[in-house]
Amino acid sequence: MTKAALKDGWLQPQAVYGYFPCQSEGDDLILYDPATLDTASPDELRRFHFPRQPYDDHLALSDYFASVESGKIDVVALQVVTVGLEATERFDKMQAAADYSEAYFTHGLAVQTAEATADYLHNHIRRELGIGQDQGKLYSWGYPAIPELEDHKKVFELLPAVETELGMTLSTAYQLIPEQSTAAIIVPHSQAKYYSVGESRVEQLMR
Repeated sequence: MTKAALKDGWLQPQAVYGYFPCQSEGDDLILYDPATLDTASPDELRRFHFPRQPYDDHLALSDYFASVESGKIDVVALQVVTVGLEATERFDKMQAAADYSEAYFTHGLAVQTAEATADYLHNHIRRELGIGQDQGKLYSWGYPAIPELEDHKKVFELLPAVETELGMTLSTAYQLIPEQSTAAIIVPHSQAKYYSVGESRVEQLMR
């Protein structure tokens, strides 16, 4: 299937990413306009509010970044990857033709390709930041640490090439279109780890 996908071109891994100066403030992460960093009060581009873990270590993603009180400016990376709309269209045609087995494997290959693309880009970002190959974590919206999807809209606003170059859009529920795509925030902190704040968005939708 991989050989056929390479030959026919129905898998088209593409990505957009960007770096932003930032500081944390409580459970919020403030992203600044890089052009205003030399001013007394940098312009705020966007602010992400992260849910705090109600148990265990009581973590929020903002904990892994330099605070406003520290006076230091930190950096955060955002990335969006997709394998393109043709993969979804191919899957839908197979479903409509009742070719369920082939559709299942096609969908699985597209999802795995999107995940592999996300990992590839994450490692590229690590190299550009000059951090270790295993340092830092990639967190996607809809999963245990940040279960809600609404912040996808902010990511699209901060990385306009996602729409103009990749042709991606958001559903009314803030899900990524095409389906075989991921959006993530890169936390470069050496102590970053995966954790849960409760039900993931996937778990919520399956109830």
